[in-house]
Amino acid sequence: MPTDLRLFGIRHHSPGSAASLVAALEDFRPDIVLLECPADAEAALATATNPELVPPVALLVYNPKQQGQASFLPFAEFSPEWQAVHWCAKNGAHVRCMDLPMALRFAFGNEELGMKNEELAVPEVVAAEGSEAQQEEPADPNSSFFIPNSSLSEAPSVASDPVAYIARLAGYTDSEQWWETHLEHAPGNANTFAVVLDLMTALREELHRPETEETPLREAFMRETLRATLAQGYARVAVVCGAWHAPVLQADLLKKEDKARLKGLKKVPTETTWIPWTYERLSFSSGYGAGVLSPAWYELLFTQPRAHVLTHWMVRATRLLRGQDVDASSAHAIEGVRLAAALAAVRGLALPGIGELQEAAVAILGGGYAEPLALVQKELVIGVKLGEVPAGLPATPLQQDLAQQQKTLRLKPEATPKDLDLDLRQPTQLERSHLLHRLRLLAIKWGEPEEVAGKSGTFHELWRLEWEPEMALSVIEAGRWGNTVVAAAAARAIARAAEATALEAVSTLLEEALRADLGPAIPALVARLETIGADTRDVTHLLAALPPLAQVLRYGNVRRTDTQQVAQVVQQLVPRLCIGLPAACTGLDYEAAKALLARLEATHQAIRLLQHNAHEADWYAALAAVQRNPTSNGLLAGAASRLLFDAQQTDSDATARALGLALAPAQPTDYATAWIEGFLRGSGLLLIHHRELFDLLDHWLGELNEDTFREIVPLLRRAFTDFSLPERRQILEIASTDQAASATPETEDFDWERGAQVLPGLRELLGV
Repeated sequence: MPTDLRLFGIRHHSPGSAASLVAALEDFRPDIVLLECPADAEAALATATNPELVPPVALLVYNPKQQGQASFLPFAEFSPEWQAVHWCAKNGAHVRCMDLPMALRFAFGNEELGMKNEELAVPEVVAAEGSEAQQEEPADPNSSFFIPNSSLSEAPSVASDPVAYIARLAGYTDSEQWWETHLEHAPGNANTFAVVLDLMTALREELHRPETEETPLREAFMRETLRATLAQGYARVAVVCGAWHAPVLQADLLKKEDKARLKGLKKVPTETTWIPWTYERLSFSSGYGAGVLSPAWYELLFTQPRAHVLTHWMVRATRLLRGQDVDASSAHAIEGVRLAAALAAVRGLALPGIGELQEAAVAILGGGYAEPLALVQKELVIGVKLGEVPAGLPATPLQQDLAQQQKTLRLKPEATPKDLDLDLRQPTQLERSHLLHRLRLLAIKWGEPEEVAGKSGTFHELWRLEWEPEMALSVIEAGRWGNTVVAAAAARAIARAAEATALEAVSTLLEEALRADLGPAIPALVARLETIGADTRDVTHLLAALPPLAQVLRYGNVRRTDTQQVAQVVQQLVPRLCIGLPAACTGLDYEAAKALLARLEATHQAIRLLQHNAHEADWYAALAAVQRNPTSNGLLAGAASRLLFDAQQTDSDATARALGLALAPAQPTDYATAWIEGFLRGSGLLLIHHRELFDLLDHWLGELNEDTFREIVPLLRRAFTDFSLPERRQILEIASTDQAASATPETEDFDWERGAQVLPGLRELLGV
């Protein structure tokens, strides 16, 4: 008996194609369905019917020996392939994947792997060899057959979008809108596929569109799979593929050429797993466009009766805006539906699309402004849905361990950003902190630490959590370091330390490891720190290394970590940097001194944080040496004087003498100016509460000639830049009071009108 073969050319992730395909399969009742999906994903695709597997999800096919070679194949509930697999499961039909295996594609070595530019839309997203799939990139206009006008300055070319040719002939500037109008709004019609097949056949004959080198390989493999299936004697065979490929999938076409083309192709090993996906990643707004402009809208189109779609969408938009305290009522929703229907009628559309709904929402709910509807765009057009993958499906050991910890610690991955406030005194919350820090060491940045405001930084951490689908690939890549999160993070930390050559890098890594409670890695990191520290002579590197270690020692007890080894390193580090600091502060220009000053101030805070008397004594002695040394850079000498004064290591008289020496006539003006900038850095309270210092500075400024004063005004302004506005006002009041007090009988012949001319310059100096 001859085989009955039907070709169903679909648009991937299309609710109209999905509904039409289900109707066609019900009518045809095939014995086997051939899907345009990589053949090595067939075993995993068979598990798509697991009820706990909730779309959107993606099949991740990757090379276990080189995880950078990976391909994502996303599926949504409205994807025709997803519906085909479920129809087969319900009706006892077989499913076979017929596309070129990823094992061959990865070996093919094309950097533009995948199905890009080759069909009506793309079900897969491919990370090329050596790329970091988790990195967000701008949407590639070639990643989908359909390109929204809003994303490009020019209309798509016929080469990148063949349907644009038909759309322009029909008077449409947007091929997406043409497809929506003539094909998407007629779901459940099996005749649609005959129309699409004729259309694609005509387009392929008319356009002679250039193909990538991989396309003939894929089509040859699909034809070979079709021939093998027909040879097995199935009575009814259905082929579900991208519409562009449908015309060439004929069993009697290019038999010899296909065998020759596929002969001798190299392979690489592949493995497959399911991962959660998001609607954002299906849309063009993400870095991985999959041909879906409005996933949330498409889901509504597929799941709701067409007669109720408009009402459902507008009611949801109204409810969403009302939750944001926007004036939106039932009357607004009714008028919005009416306006969308009127727009569709004016434009000759059978059913309003998402464009008409958005325009109506802007006019009725937004009062003519699109900005208030940004949340509607995010949740009801694109969507914030994250799929779910059950634990029982195939996964790497590291994936399983991470999933178990997420479940135990009640940290469910979510696609929307979420704030997490952790109290490290609570065991469970401390374990959450450890997990997030371990993942960051593995370059899986599920959580971003944020500044803690209003709470003690010792006991609290604030995180911003947002799970992105590409992190699943990062988890797989991290699996080469270990089978559990703690083992992988420890191994990765040790490897990074071995690669590091700077003391600062290792000390920062040690701080991160202790925050992550990586006990197995600590000895190796400390040993590496000691090795590099012994060879480090540059004081700037020693200064940079101390603050992270001080944080570890100060807050280690809160995290219940053993910091004894770190204390030994600090014990050796502090005397060395104190001895070398005075010499490091000499012979520097302004820019070099400014860079060193930032590290000097951080080290000062670290020393005070340690609360170690011997370390503080050594440090203050080093600062005093910097202050006294006439060859020290003025900026650093002034800063050293300020730090000593703030730490109550020098009194007002000694500080006044230091200021007087710095402002002495014998000193170069640029040295004195830099000294003042370092001395006044950060706050003007010294001048406000210590009058003798104010008078010394005032006298020095008064003695400058006019040309010198004009020259150094821009330099002096840097010293006052960080002063608060109240501090500037108080300083100006002190100066004004001094001027008024100087109006004594002995100075009646003083020219006050001329003297008042200095006030604009003084105001400019103070920034008031």
